[in-house]
Amino acid sequence: MLAAALIILAGMGLRIAWMNDSALWCDEAESSINALTILETGLPGWKYLDLPVYENTLTEPWDGHPEYEFRDSSYSPQGVTVYHGWLPIYAMAASQWLFGLSPDGLHSPPRVLHGVDEINIRTMAPRLPSLLFALGTMIFIYLVGSQLAGRTAGLGALTLMAFNAKTVDFGFQARYYSMTLFMTAFAAWCLIRVVRRGRWTDFILFGVSEALLFHTHQFSALVFAVVAAALTPAIVKKSMWLRKSLVGGGCAALLILPWVWFSGFLSTASSVPKVFKLFDSSADWFYYSLDRPVPLVLIAILTVVVVVTRWRPAWLPTAISLPVRRHGGIYALLLLWMIIAYLAFHIIVPAASFFFERLSLVLWTPYVLIFGVFFADLFRKFPIRLASILVIVAMLSLLAGRGRLAFFEATSVSSSRQAISRIVSELRSMTFDTGTKFYATPNEHLTYTYYTGLPVQSVAPIRAEFFDTYRHPIVFIERQMESYFPVGSELTGALRPLGLSDNREASWQISQSIWGKLVADDLRTRGIDHPEVPTPPGMQTLLAKTQRWAEKYRNEYLYDMKSSPVLRGVPATRIKDVWMGFFYRFVDPASRIGHNLQILPRLRDAEVLMLPVADAVIFISPHPVKKINEQAGYSD
Repeated sequence: MLAAALIILAGMGLRIAWMNDSALWCDEAESSINALTILETGLPGWKYLDLPVYENTLTEPWDGHPEYEFRDSSYSPQGVTVYHGWLPIYAMAASQWLFGLSPDGLHSPPRVLHGVDEINIRTMAPRLPSLLFALGTMIFIYLVGSQLAGRTAGLGALTLMAFNAKTVDFGFQARYYSMTLFMTAFAAWCLIRVVRRGRWTDFILFGVSEALLFHTHQFSALVFAVVAAALTPAIVKKSMWLRKSLVGGGCAALLILPWVWFSGFLSTASSVPKVFKLFDSSADWFYYSLDRPVPLVLIAILTVVVVVTRWRPAWLPTAISLPVRRHGGIYALLLLWMIIAYLAFHIIVPAASFFFERLSLVLWTPYVLIFGVFFADLFRKFPIRLASILVIVAMLSLLAGRGRLAFFEATSVSSSRQAISRIVSELRSMTFDTGTKFYATPNEHLTYTYYTGLPVQSVAPIRAEFFDTYRHPIVFIERQMESYFPVGSELTGALRPLGLSDNREASWQISQSIWGKLVADDLRTRGIDHPEVPTPPGMQTLLAKTQRWAEKYRNEYLYDMKSSPVLRGVPATRIKDVWMGFFYRFVDPASRIGHNLQILPRLRDAEVLMLPVADAVIFISPHPVKKINEQAGYSD
């Protein structure tokens, strides 16, 4: 128990530390804005600051709207979100309310409502519930593992959940991830009570837990319901099992079906196809496994051991075969859980949601449990305290060997507080005219909206005709993805002959200049006027190397991303275009990205402001294209 408490304490410390290392990334900002709409109207609605909250692939035309060409399929006809569960969003809304955050209002002329000094609190408030759910996850994973195969198994599962870099990432983000892990572990604990005790309260509690899981992550709830159904032979042995099942199922239905009717969940017919319809070959079904060969090999070895202990136990030492064979049903159930999750993800999930981290989220609970039980069985012959130590060491070694031990890793959340601070500061220093509209690359617009209070919209759903004719100023914030700063030994080596290798200010200035030079070259290829960026004296060689690095990184990134069925076939030659292509995937991306980007004509005569620290460029276009062209003496 002391070991479990220390592991949980250390796991929470990691999550708190990582939480403070980054700002909200775009998906977190999306959930945080959804939460603010709850504080505004009581429901997670489709509008904030009088703008539709775009967050998904565009497929549904919005006929007749002068500005928007597409709707967002994440929202039902009733105007509420159905793409994500409501419980995590309500938890974030409660936390925002406790921290004193409130929905922003529109101002004319528009202005930034939140300064740099508010970034910390606006980051922490929506993330705090995930920390609490992470605490609950670790507690219930320990309890479930202990009930399956003893406290040693509980410690093994807890160690994997507490210290894996990915679960630490899941455990603080302002998303549904942490609550999904918690509700899954809680539902598993309730299911064990149904199978082992079978009291009325157990069936009712399990029905409630399944409903709560549904309102957290619908896909996880579906998968777990199938897993629970596999235990029917054990459940029917309980007294009055049918009545109890009907009551438990009735509780779940009572908590789910009214929401399904009220929200318009069933009537929201998204035209985004299921991902398997985009598969080119059978290899696409196994890409996730092949991309993660170590877990696949470990699961395969474990499966072989379980099968051997069942059919050829004499092939293994008795100290291993007996405990593994005793828990054969548990291994089979956990393996079935992972298989169901894997297949269902490839069959049911829409193409727009086909990201491997989302599959990992559903696989994590059975994964940590099966290895907790397995390592506990391996060390079963030792005294329980020694076995517990060995299991913990084995789990830490497994994580360290795979480069997943969170103590030596950093969060994968890449949204920089410094970048957000720079954009907030720059926008706050500007004065905007009445009628100014703000746009950004999707889904970065959500981050800028949340941190500034400005009504920033995604550029993706806007009609080209609207950009060409809108008579008021347009501000467009474009995140740069092609360029980066030269750092490390290459920069030091280039500065040493100039006697600047120890001058941090000079190093930073040169890095900014080279970044600006790469961005300027990119703007030039798109026909956008920009301030001339001179190459720093003596830095031509470093500039050439940085250009080669950028090109190499771009090619590798594009190759990797285009291997995904969702992005396969998107004709992008730049990183930012491949992500624009994601939103246009089913509406002719070739005619909407790159040199065909609908806002591009408006940018070619805009004022250009480069923000190296933020990896962004701000374009300020004061006039519509037609007026600019007439002044310049040429026509459309």
